[in-house]
Amino acid sequence: MRVLFDHQSFSGARFGGVARYFYDLMHNLKYHQEVEVKLSLLFSNNEYLKNADVKKVFPFSYFLGYGPTNALFSHLNRANSAFQITRHNYDLFHPTYFNDYFMTFLGKTPYVITHHDTIPEKFSTQYAELDGFDKAYKKRVLDKAARIIAVSENTKNDLIDIFQVAPEKVAVIHHSTHFATYKPAEDFDIITPERYLLYVGNRDNYKNFDVFLRAIAPILYKQPDLHLICAGSHGFTDVEQKLFQETGVSQQVQHQEIQNDDALYRIYQKAVAFVYPSLYEGFGIPILEAFACGCPVALSDRSCFPEVARNAALYFNPDDTENIAFEVEKLIDNAELRLNLVKKGYQRLKDFSPENTAKKTLEVYKSVLGK
Repeated sequence: MRVLFDHQSFSGARFGGVARYFYDLMHNLKYHQEVEVKLSLLFSNNEYLKNADVKKVFPFSYFLGYGPTNALFSHLNRANSAFQITRHNYDLFHPTYFNDYFMTFLGKTPYVITHHDTIPEKFSTQYAELDGFDKAYKKRVLDKAARIIAVSENTKNDLIDIFQVAPEKVAVIHHSTHFATYKPAEDFDIITPERYLLYVGNRDNYKNFDVFLRAIAPILYKQPDLHLICAGSHGFTDVEQKLFQETGVSQQVQHQEIQNDDALYRIYQKAVAFVYPSLYEGFGIPILEAFACGCPVALSDRSCFPEVARNAALYFNPDDTENIAFEVEKLIDNAELRLNLVKKGYQRLKDFSPENTAKKTLEVYKSVLGK
């Protein structure tokens, strides 16, 4: 079987859950499911592809500035994808995002699309800056797909509710993490405070970071040796710096850039706990990353989180600062509870593997092709 993936999730992304998902999927389809994988990508600074043999790409410098340079190479990559699609030397197409440029060139070749979340549809009125494709535009792409992969039952239910997708058209295939078998270099370490809570990824709007920060500020104040590390994403904004000053925690909150998987693994591994206060997610790969690294987890009780973590996490109401503080402080102060959650996290992780994700995805492909 020959499957073509396109450029969309890799053009401008060095890191990120969607790019990681597609990289792991392609790798495991190729090496564990004997699928001939093609990726229509020429230029990318994506870290997952840098030393991989799934696809050799050309890195580029940001000579026009970050945004304009990314836009330029994205257009070049799209032109290459369009050319590769027109060649029709594949059995099935799997776009890595929702731009419908491929429909002009695809002909009768079927495509499968993965839907990660419905956050733009659910929060567009609350957070105007959330970008995303128009609902009708996205529905057209979903309707014409041969099958849709949803990354959780929660996301499948959203697809049915928001886009009126037929339930039988949607296959639920959970995300996974390569951290389940990953071993960082033994001599690799990062400099961190002795005790810290860990927050990973973007901190904007529905991520609920400001509410979380206000909730734990009294805990940080009472425990001056405890810190909060925000890993990945961009550095702190002026608004965030002002929030830290107002709450009196400026000296206990720091941003940590993540340059590679070794650094990400270590920062989970050394944390007192990983806290995920988001109001909504399609899946939440950082949960699995924390499990794999032996890091206790505290989660919002919303969306897919209970589905993913089950009894391997501590839950709180993300709208209630007192409840957030109560549960997080309980986790900080109770070593036995942390150890118990780590054990349950390792156990829960067994239900998620990149090999299993690839195997189930291949079953979807076969159902489309009648194999």
